[in-house]
Amino acid sequence: MTVDDNDVAGFQGLMRSLNLDSDQFKEYNPSDFPAYNFQQLSNLKLEIESQLRILFNLLSQKYGADMETKLVTADGFPRSDIDVVTIRLIRVQIIRLKNDYKEVLKVLEPKMEEEFAKRQAELGDEGVQAEAKSSQQQPTIPFAEVKEVVPGGPAELAGLKEGDLLVIFDNDIHALNHNKLTKLAERVRSRPGEKIQLVIKRNNENLNLALDTSVKWEGTGIGFRIVPI
Repeated sequence: MTVDDNDVAGFQGLMRSLNLDSDQFKEYNPSDFPAYNFQQLSNLKLEIESQLRILFNLLSQKYGADMETKLVTADGFPRSDIDVVTIRLIRVQIIRLKNDYKEVLKVLEPKMEEEFAKRQAELGDEGVQAEAKSSQQQPTIPFAEVKEVVPGGPAELAGLKEGDLLVIFDNDIHALNHNKLTKLAERVRSRPGEKIQLVIKRNNENLNLALDTSVKWEGTGIGFRIVPI
């Protein structure tokens, strides 16, 4: 899926038609990112995360779709039961923002190391650790949607429900590193009989759940089906 001027203009028009401020959905030039300082990059990261949250919620709650929803019928015609044009415009914007987000994180990492060294010189090791702990930010962008929860399985016992959105899996697997969800399966296989911590989004709220892989049941795996978003 590529982005062109028509996509951008169409998206801006869509936001105005929904009474949303199109100015809050900005266009970025990743080549500018290296010139930003640590604080500017941190603010930019939060800004893009906020835009993505709005768009993912809009896509799922208003238009009943996700990033994998098919937009054409089996014979190749646009579906008539969903707003194909609008869903495509939102998807294009999400893809663009996710690419910008990756570039921000790529530039932010060395700037973070520089900032850490600077703070360490000013505050000492203990002061830096306390500051980092109090200001630590977890990933907030959902990367997968729960499509099915099998009765009696570990996922159901953990409290997962159909429609839940996965934000963090086992503390460190998130939107930028799940590798098309393969890392989740690898992690489960590598930690048999252990509890895996989850952060999920449900009804715009983040919830912490514990998935117990030691649960004995009649099925296989951990008892849920997810798709990437």
